[in-house]
Amino acid sequence: QQYQAKLDEGRQLAEAHRYDAAISALRGVAAVSDPRFEKWAQLALNEIERVRLAREQNLADAAASLARAEKAIESFSYETAVSELQSIPVPLRTADATALLARASSAREEILKLGGEIRAALERKETDHLLPKLERLVALRPDHKQAMGIAEQLRDNLVKLAKRDLVAHRYRAALDQLEYIPSFVRSAEVETLTETASELSALLDGVKNAALADRATLALAERLAKLASTSEEAAQLKSQFAERARARPTDPRLGAPNFSPVPRRTPLGPPVDWLAHPLATEAADPLVNSNLRERPGQFLVALGLALQGLDAAAIAVDLTPDDRSGMLKMLPGLTLGRKPVLAAWGIDLSETGIKAIKLEREGKSAPPRIAACEFIPHQRPLLTPGIDLERSEYMAESLQIFVSRAGDLKAARIVAALPGHRVLGRFFEVPPLPAKKIDDAIAYEARHQLPIALDELCWTSQILDPVPGRAADEQPRQIMVVAARQAHVRDRLATFKAAGIGLDALTSDCLALHNAAASELFADPGREESREAVCLVDLGADGGNVVVSTPGSVWFRTFGQGGESLTSLLVKQFNLTHEQAEQVKREPAKSRRYGQLREACRPLLVQIYSEIERSLASYGKAVADRPVRQIYLTGGAAQTHGLVRQLRFGK
Repeated sequence: QQYQAKLDEGRQLAEAHRYDAAISALRGVAAVSDPRFEKWAQLALNEIERVRLAREQNLADAAASLARAEKAIESFSYETAVSELQSIPVPLRTADATALLARASSAREEILKLGGEIRAALERKETDHLLPKLERLVALRPDHKQAMGIAEQLRDNLVKLAKRDLVAHRYRAALDQLEYIPSFVRSAEVETLTETASELSALLDGVKNAALADRATLALAERLAKLASTSEEAAQLKSQFAERARARPTDPRLGAPNFSPVPRRTPLGPPVDWLAHPLATEAADPLVNSNLRERPGQFLVALGLALQGLDAAAIAVDLTPDDRSGMLKMLPGLTLGRKPVLAAWGIDLSETGIKAIKLEREGKSAPPRIAACEFIPHQRPLLTPGIDLERSEYMAESLQIFVSRAGDLKAARIVAALPGHRVLGRFFEVPPLPAKKIDDAIAYEARHQLPIALDELCWTSQILDPVPGRAADEQPRQIMVVAARQAHVRDRLATFKAAGIGLDALTSDCLALHNAAASELFADPGREESREAVCLVDLGADGGNVVVSTPGSVWFRTFGQGGESLTSLLVKQFNLTHEQAEQVKREPAKSRRYGQLREACRPLLVQIYSEIERSLASYGKAVADRPVRQIYLTGGAAQTHGLVRQLRFGK
């Protein structure tokens, strides 16, 4: 009876497709060696063989059903797939079969649900939100002809509405209608209309909400008026822009008149303007003044360097190595009866070229004036990919051109700069100490705050906002330490020496910018606003410098996003040459699709905005009692279209 029960159990397990368990139960009977029960042992052996054959057959059938189900799903026949997969006994379903059954069942149920919702919406004539449902239904069943027909009818209705909006010059409304059309029913006509609406909408927004009435945006206004020749608004904007562009800015130092009202508080906090034309230093002749105005805001670093050369800088820092020896080294302040400096060149050697200014004055107390300015672009920008080996050759060639134009360099002091990313700046406070102990305290802090050993650096320090007399020993002192690797300093000195130019001083371009700002913005220290801080954001090809200045102190930070970052992006995204990308960046009206150009530029403009915001936050933590009252953009990349708008309005 026990053996018979085991045989019955094995048969039942096999019928339930639990073949391994059935064989295990039957083996217990087949292993009996007592001759009295030989019949049951033989029956068990026969049943084991039958179970094995059944298992092989059913597994083969399950694999065939799975294959047929996969083909059914490929042809979007979910009903067939569900039927095939459900025919596989549950114990024989693999993980793949189970997942496929769930997918097919879900798709079948979703199709039924979507079909019901679409029919109900059509009966109620509520078609506004049907296209997403139709798109999903067609994605599940591409051969659903009825759904495709309904979608095409809705598309044609939207196209009619978009055309009507375009005729009425409601470009944004037309674009919204067209963008609502899903990809599976978009036609060539839809794409053409979308490009037209997108371009006109971008041009209208770019002109209507422009920050400055500059030449680049005026060209956009003219392009808008040409494309939308029947639009009264476009014609009025063009006329308004032309009138504003002809006017002079309220402050002659600024680069362009405002078009939109300047907000008192920007997303960055202080107002933002474009500082383009320094006025505190008079130009010697109209040609020099013309050269300065052709490249607005690009000569401020050179001006600050020349001011240091004339001993007229607010903060004079020299990073050249002290190679003197003997008695001269023991007497660092010895001038040996040197006459007052009456001429100085400031040479800003950047990645794009040379910007140089020569300052002269008639006497030690006479105001300086700009006697000459030179702009010498490199044969190729030094950041162009693939020219690393030719960098020194291009620099040397540009310097030789400068030497040929500058005349007698021995009659003037010459000051150059290291780029901001090559210079370390640290700002800290030392407690009240006697003057004789200050140098040791600064050296101690410098060793701990600079990430490079001092013997590998050319470094110097400056007391900011110094207090005269003995009172200085009774209060904390604000200290600035400026440092650069000796290798970078000597390399820059060697570059100039090879061109026959002996430098009298080498400083940071951030400090040169501060000196220019001090001369330009803090000419009247008695005025209350002159005691407040201003922030200069100098944007060049290889990055930006954020310099916060007051009459007696400075704070600076650098970041890596600059004009070349945007140029490289445009080269890759629009398949342009480097020269074409540079032109489109400054003259967006010459781009094939202004809307696409603006969208491509937006992420980098947001990055620059974020870097400035981060810099101002760092300054606020370091100097809490002197908030920034004004932000000025300078440098060649400050002319990037849309940058002032991004900083003023955050968009």
